[in-house]
Amino acid sequence: MDIKDKRISIPEPDFVTNLNEQQKIAVSETDGPLLVLSGAGTGKTKVLTTRLANLIYKRLAKTNEILAVTFTNKAALEMKQRVEKILNIPVEGMFIGTFHSIGVRFLRKHSDLINLKNDFTILDTSDQLRLLKQVISFLNLDEKRYVPKNFLYMIDQAKNLGLFPEDISNHEFEVKTDGKFSMIYKAYQERLKNFNSVDFGDLITLPVKLFKNYSDIRNLYQKKFKYILVDEYQDTNGAQYMLLRLLTGNKRNICCVGDEDQSIYGWRGAQLKNILNFDRDFADAKIIRLEQNYRSTGNILKTASSLISENEERIGKDLWTSDSNGEPVKILNLENDEAEALYIAREIRTLVNNKTNLSEIAILTRASFQFKDIEDRFLKEGIKYRVVGGLRFYERAEIKDALSYFRLLINKSDNLAFERIINIPKRGMGKVFIQRLYELSNKENISLFESLNRLIDSKNIKIQQLSKSTQFLQILNNHSKMLDRDDHSEVAGSLLEEVGYIEMLQADKTPEADGKLENLKKLVSDIKNRNSIYEFLEEVSLLTDILSNSDGLEKISLMTLHSAKGLEFNHVFLPGWEEGIFPNQRSLDENGNKGLEEERRLGYVGITRARKNLYISYVNFRKQYNYSIYRSIPSRFLSELPDKSCKILQISTKEKKEKQKLSSLVNTSFDIGDKVFHEHFGKGLVLGTSENQLQIRFENDDKIIKIFSDYVKKL
Repeated sequence: MDIKDKRISIPEPDFVTNLNEQQKIAVSETDGPLLVLSGAGTGKTKVLTTRLANLIYKRLAKTNEILAVTFTNKAALEMKQRVEKILNIPVEGMFIGTFHSIGVRFLRKHSDLINLKNDFTILDTSDQLRLLKQVISFLNLDEKRYVPKNFLYMIDQAKNLGLFPEDISNHEFEVKTDGKFSMIYKAYQERLKNFNSVDFGDLITLPVKLFKNYSDIRNLYQKKFKYILVDEYQDTNGAQYMLLRLLTGNKRNICCVGDEDQSIYGWRGAQLKNILNFDRDFADAKIIRLEQNYRSTGNILKTASSLISENEERIGKDLWTSDSNGEPVKILNLENDEAEALYIAREIRTLVNNKTNLSEIAILTRASFQFKDIEDRFLKEGIKYRVVGGLRFYERAEIKDALSYFRLLINKSDNLAFERIINIPKRGMGKVFIQRLYELSNKENISLFESLNRLIDSKNIKIQQLSKSTQFLQILNNHSKMLDRDDHSEVAGSLLEEVGYIEMLQADKTPEADGKLENLKKLVSDIKNRNSIYEFLEEVSLLTDILSNSDGLEKISLMTLHSAKGLEFNHVFLPGWEEGIFPNQRSLDENGNKGLEEERRLGYVGITRARKNLYISYVNFRKQYNYSIYRSIPSRFLSELPDKSCKILQISTKEKKEKQKLSSLVNTSFDIGDKVFHEHFGKGLVLGTSENQLQIRFENDDKIIKIFSDYVKKL
């Protein structure tokens, strides 16, 4: 008898037998390339950790012979802890971490081969920016034309693609910069090397170069890693893809877990094709679909599946659940953005009254500028919230800058506001100059604004500073006078334009810039709904005071759809499903159908965050930057949702009793949608209520005017 026949077959451990059938296959298929298509809520993390534990349990590999790649350090730590809990033993020596952390390990060990010392430093974004400024100055280029921040973005994008300076002679970045990109990129890399430094992009591209140039090193790691596991494979960029291909040896025991329907980071370099082409890259690859969902109700899953089925670039899967259909998805049509925020607050009050914890509720928007109305409503109502993955509206730098300009407009003695914006945009008035102003201010007991006036009068100031200072003061003084005769919202918008703040953001080509502009548009348009900029600033001060005094852990989560990936909540609100907002118009303009499909995937991610209740809302009218109201068009995505699992609601705006309960701040005599009459302006429609004031669009001239409720009659 062959001795092999006497070997005992080790039974499957409990942590494997407790899985569903598809999960078992994903864990047990250990030979050759494997793609696990894991739909939302199907137990992706459980499969990954169990597969890792199974490899160690069955002694198919030692811990240091496994490479596990995650997208966050938190995910890496959780994976290690879960494996240790499953096996009930410490797991040491495993290569587990993010692409960047693993890249660092490669570079530290082989730094000499890439002209680095192993004590190299890793530059953060601010250091990179400073270095680029030095490079652009050294090359005698105009910083205003060749903006360092823009080149930082382009270099990052090039590295995402695995491109070095010598690789981009025909790249679009080279065309856009009149052939200067490769020169700046090359000089930047040379300085990095001279400083014995790398940036985050180098942590991937340099290991790629290392393994391409040194086959012995590449073979060493191919033999070392018997198994490779990759999480969130749909989010890998070009350089990360190259690194994985180089590390996959002849055994090709690579298991990638991901969901093509949740690929939403194309704007930062993620390549959907990496997951779509997996079976082409590995001809004998197995594909396992995880489709049983353990998170959401049947109606939520049907809604998500219906939406994403419209995409062409996908492999495909059908999510299902053994649980009930649950509540239908509510599709809500409201009059305007204020009504939308009010409805959300009202529903939250109802949920809380039914013993729902605030932490079980999330509001997910396409863009952060949509937070404004919701935050204002929450602050007025005393509803505690947190902004996940970003700052709350009034905490954002561009909002603080704009408010400082507005404060200085009405109060020239506001030194804090003056100091914040005197050199934003750059006017050549740095710390030394401001120190001169402070010295004069303290000596003469005058404001910084007056100190600047005195310096200008004395001519004891550099020519450039004299010109910029004079222009700055003229703009402020002119706009202060405009407040006496012009619409205050128009004055505020004009001020930001003339001081160069809007131009500064328009020149910034980074992805964040558009969001900042939208936030400012939202801020300025809101002044239109107040009697004056004075009233507006007073209200903002009260709101931010509430904000600063808000504490406690139990809060609603307010975040963008991008920030929501990987999270789940019992109750989810998706406001602003209108054309231009969602799908985002810029995404459509720049990327066409690819952009549309990524927008649709964002919608899919948003829908599948919900466990029990889902609310999708759109409005008839929204405020815009030109201080008017525009008619909204419902999102095309709404027509792609199934009738059977959704319930369309035209929300009545005349539910007085419910609204009165919500807050004493909401007008008790008039509601949004009421028709009214004014002796001078004639007939009008109520578009908003705030305390004892109404926002009314009158038929005579179609203007929106804010009027005390005592001066109008309900029709």
